[in-house]
Amino acid sequence: MPTPAEGPDEINWHDGVLVDLRISGFAEGEQEFTLIVDLYPDADVHAPRRRYLCIGTNVSRFVMSGDIGRLLKNRSSGNIDLLRMEYTADTEILVVCLFGGTIEVEARSFRLMESTT
Repeated sequence: MPTPAEGPDEINWHDGVLVDLRISGFAEGEQEFTLIVDLYPDADVHAPRRRYLCIGTNVSRFVMSGDIGRLLKNRSSGNIDLLRMEYTADTEILVVCLFGGTIEVEARSFRLMESTT
């Protein structure tokens, strides 16, 4: 079971690793977007990365583009450049700039949790 962490924009995503992404709930009432990433938990880049789940609920929009070859090539050194959060009156917009692509998702809210597995 994941353990709560900070908000997605309260941890440095630079040099993190995109592990997986999922979009679910199309047959149900609420769509969910999940990013599985390995991030440095603090400023010490010599510490091992830890696995986190970033989950957006009630997704209203998503745009993704990526070059799989570049993402795989950059994975050992970190294929995530940065994360940026934007806010509207009713939603949050997660923007992840990758070394090889971009992920943009608009949802009611996002939460970041450290994985225990």
